[in-house]
Amino acid sequence: MNTWHDIARYVAEAGHPQEAVDVLLRVVGDRTRLLGPRHEQTLAARSGRARFASEAGDHEAAVHQFHEVLPVMEEALGPQHLEVWLTRQDLARALGRAGRPAEALALTRRVHTALVEALGTAHPWALSSRYEEAVLTGRTGRAAEAVELLRAVLVDQQRVLGLHSRTLSTRHQLGRFLALDGHLEEGLRVLDEVIADQSRFHGPDHPRTLASCRERAGVREALAERTNGA
Repeated sequence: MNTWHDIARYVAEAGHPQEAVDVLLRVVGDRTRLLGPRHEQTLAARSGRARFASEAGDHEAAVHQFHEVLPVMEEALGPQHLEVWLTRQDLARALGRAGRPAEALALTRRVHTALVEALGTAHPWALSSRYEEAVLTGRTGRAAEAVELLRAVLVDQQRVLGLHSRTLSTRHQLGRFLALDGHLEEGLRVLDEVIADQSRFHGPDHPRTLASCRERAGVREALAERTNGA
């Protein structure tokens, strides 16, 4: 069962989250039958299924699944358990994607405080919560503030993680919010650089690389419109 859970993670990281959801649906059934519905591994599989559902674009379903599994996790593991806080962060991410950024931002700040207290400021999970806070700040309409938050967390991510999928995601969002804040040329430069690194790290056809390419196309279009309108 652990092998199938690992396979789901690898499949999702390769850019196929819906396939990961399908794998974890089987894992949840097997673990519920063999270990029980309140076992930590069963709960981890349920949380993972919700996370990958959000990555596959089914954000409302993911939010619903998180709201179902979190009370069970809190009761079985304790409300301050690390896995509970990480699941709350996944819920916040799904809320943001579902168009509820203010609610998501408030939850993310709670998670970040808890992760820093438990793990320290330099732990990758604490850095990820800072990244989520920056992105959600931008989604609430504060692009300039998001840019500053992303620049700050990127420095620490590059020091701790180096060239990593999380660092690349931060650079993607930095380019995006630079452009949204009106800094089109700088946003385009950042996106050009991150696409080159994503192509080497993930591959040119990976969904994250393609997302950055779409973002770059939009920035180029905005630059052309500005030039033609000048």
